Amino acid sequence: MRPAIRSLLAAGLIVAADWGGSAAAHHSFAIYDSDNPVTLTGVVEEFRWSNPHTWTLLKVQNSDGSETVWELEQGPINMLSRQGWSPTTLQPGDAISVVTHPLHTGQPGARFMSFEFLDARPVELSGTGTITRIPRPEPVAMSDAVARDFNGVWVNANGGIHFDTTVRSRREQKPPLRPEYMAQWQQRWADADAGRSTSDPTAECLPAGFPRFLSMVLPGEILQNEQQLNWYAEWGQATVRIHLDGRRPPPDLFPSYNGFTTGRWDGNSIVTRTIGLRGDTLVDTTGVPHSDQLTVTMRMTKLTPDYFEVQVTLDDPVVFTVPWSTVKRYARAPAHYYIQEFVCEEGNRYRTGADGSIEVIFE
Repeated sequence: MRPAIRSLLAAGLIVAADWGGSAAAHHSFAIYDSDNPVTLTGVVEEFRWSNPHTWTLLKVQNSDGSETVWELEQGPINMLSRQGWSPTTLQPGDAISVVTHPLHTGQPGARFMSFEFLDARPVELSGTGTITRIPRPEPVAMSDAVARDFNGVWVNANGGIHFDTTVRSRREQKPPLRPEYMAQWQQRWADADAGRSTSDPTAECLPAGFPRFLSMVLPGEILQNEQQLNWYAEWGQATVRIHLDGRRPPPDLFPSYNGFTTGRWDGNSIVTRTIGLRGDTLVDTTGVPHSDQLTVTMRMTKLTPDYFEVQVTLDDPVVFTVPWSTVKRYARAPAHYYIQEFVCEEGNRYRTGADGSIEVIFE
């Protein structure tokens, strides 16, 4: 076994291009140098088909005749499978050329970006499997039955996974944070830019929590009846249950990752309120903090039979100076999509140190 390589991850930030771009779940790719891509040519030693990320071990011959095995990280199998990948797309012995983003440290690890076979075999991949912006359609007339039916598999239509979809870039966000929390958030950005890391619970396969749930990095499914709407997110295998039967939160409610959500119908919209949230999760992948006093209200409205939007407001008197609102949008998934299993723990290589730093271990 090769010596372990430990590298710092960036600030718990999931890398996502701005509207129209892609996203990579679970952690940040800021440890990799995206400004200076490197093309590696070698032979596949192993292709590991696992969540939360797949890995290609590539044996590369150096100029002095020696060989180095590079460990190349890719997206989760749920995302790659929707791009046309399979467990046999790469096999031991395949000679390939790979465009990579290398580790800042100079160690033999990199992010796998694209590849081609050296024997000129075509790379037969289709679809994107990534988050793309699907423009908001003009509302259409629907029957009450259709307007109130949210059942189905849905995908993020926002084009990004930062909280505030009213801005194009995650860096344009202006969360109304109190000074001490603004300093924490800005430090996360500084750490990310420097390739350093601060804690993100998802790095250890802990739930992302709510409202980060709404990022929908991978597809989600809604199952609904008169008493309850269950919204399941494939990434992290999390479920938000919206109780529509008029019940009240229990008096001994204990804080949890996704809290307790009640809802009611207002016309053909569902109005919800979520309380009882843990204070140690993040609002979104940029690392915006919140406390256990956070209340999330939503208004879910279908615009067409295949598109709905959610007006979201975060109210946290401890962390925010004023409530923070945005609109999230979701489109019905292609007919061939189905909800896949996502077992983050299966191939997770990320650990959080005592100081909050996140390490990725290369074998």
